[in-house]
Amino acid sequence: MTQYRFSKDSESLQSLATEGSLLADGVVRGRTTSAFVRTHAQELASDTEKLASVVDSTHPEDGLASKTKQLASLARKAAAQLSALADHPSDASGAARIRSALSDAADAAEKLQKSA
Repeated sequence: MTQYRFSKDSESLQSLATEGSLLADGVVRGRTTSAFVRTHAQELASDTEKLASVVDSTHPEDGLASKTKQLASLARKAAAQLSALADHPSDASGAARIRSALSDAADAAEKLQKSA
């Protein structure tokens, strides 16, 4: 994995986690339907899991090995949160926890990107 690719993959994770956080916020505020949340969260979880697999399968350049592992782990955790949201699309209290976790994941992805 090159520095450029790491930066782009970090941006992708940040975007996916932010979108998931906004989706969870919609559940918390009662502004979205369960069917929409289930479908969209499944799509985001799938995209995030694919990102984790791609990052995991790369051969990082010198100095990026640890950060690449961190990014893959962060993506897997975000995918798990998104899957939980898809499984419980009307659980406002669960969505509040997921919203927080995904917001934290987005922040962590941004920090990783800036540190590379």
